[in-house]
Amino acid sequence: MAGVQSIERAFTVLRELSLGPAGVTDIADRVGLPKSTVSRLLSALEAEGAVAQHAAGADYELGAGLAALADAANNDANMAAVVRPFLIELSEATGEAAGFVVRSGRNVYWVDNVEQEDVAVQVQDRTGFYAPMHSVPAGLALLAHLPPNEIENYLSQKLERINKQTITDPDALRANLRQIVADGLVWSVDDLGDGITGLDVPFRGASGHVEGALYVNAPSYRFPDDGDKERVEALVVDAARRLSERFTVH
Repeated sequence: MAGVQSIERAFTVLRELSLGPAGVTDIADRVGLPKSTVSRLLSALEAEGAVAQHAAGADYELGAGLAALADAANNDANMAAVVRPFLIELSEATGEAAGFVVRSGRNVYWVDNVEQEDVAVQVQDRTGFYAPMHSVPAGLALLAHLPPNEIENYLSQKLERINKQTITDPDALRANLRQIVADGLVWSVDDLGDGITGLDVPFRGASGHVEGALYVNAPSYRFPDDGDKERVEALVVDAARRLSERFTVH
């Protein structure tokens, strides 16, 4: 409970600073906490970049670290709003689940997913999940398009085995990443669970660099239908191209 209380007090201090810069004494008086407690909280928040003090004895204000978190949250929300119509389009055109992921450090993060309600057998909705980039097809699509030095840095660290499909040998992974760049997409079978087939295609964000990947996945017994693979590929590749243009033009 002490930890919860500390968090509540920290947010009380942050909310007070959102009204404008203030010193320890002023904050303590306004929020009804001892000066010693407020001082400790501010020191901890300053170490995390949540608050800043530009000179000794100066007032505290909200820090760049907190602003960066807010921007990241806003960016994810804005990106999701832009991408969702493309997901709806893909789901309707394929009859299967469509979604997108973004990179989060060494991980890939599932941001949004759209699925037809009348589908008899649905795949797991992974929205909100994280996984190491090398362990899932969408993550590989992102990892393949990182700058060479970032790829090598990633491969130099421990490569966890998530399932029997996970490639943990750096040389084999390098070869796989080169093939993904050449193909421009990733087809996978059983990587997201036994009997699941998926298609992942990277797209570029406002930075002009690959920032996310669109996917369509479904039970392998029905996806893709015989003779439908090329159509599905064309749909997802075209959606990723148009989405990239949408981000880079604005």
